[in-house]
Amino acid sequence: MTIAIISERGPKAGEIVVAASTILTMTYLTVKPVSSYNTCRDEFINACRATVRNGTPKKYAAKIAKPASVDAEYADFWLAFDAQGEQRARQIIQNSGKSVEKGKYDFPGVVHLFEYTVPDPPDVGDIKPWVGMLASQLESWKEKIKNMKR
Repeated sequence: MTIAIISERGPKAGEIVVAASTILTMTYLTVKPVSSYNTCRDEFINACRATVRNGTPKKYAAKIAKPASVDAEYADFWLAFDAQGEQRARQIIQNSGKSVEKGKYDFPGVVHLFEYTVPDPPDVGDIKPWVGMLASQLESWKEKIKNMKR
């Protein structure tokens, strides 16, 4: 199973998709971060690494795909972290001639908007609490993803 993590809300979007990708990593899941913004500070990568056991944020930071370079086949499922990302993911799917409503898995739809409003990571200070907050918010998604069936 492949999941695309997308955010298009501004300069911190790259860090948001890297953190979410790192947190959602599971052995049977391919996670692909997508954003027009690919900046990810070293201190942010270090905070992710310190907070998420066995996390590989540097790998994800290097693999942020631009939305213009992907199509509907890029992922089986899209998780958007803002309305702009959700709109862009839906546009990508529809431009490929696919349905946004019919998913490959036992789960409604292909594009989903994360139910929490995620604040931007802090510019200064300790970033680990922010990563911890996002990790706790993503727990229910980890369970949903584990339970998805073709």
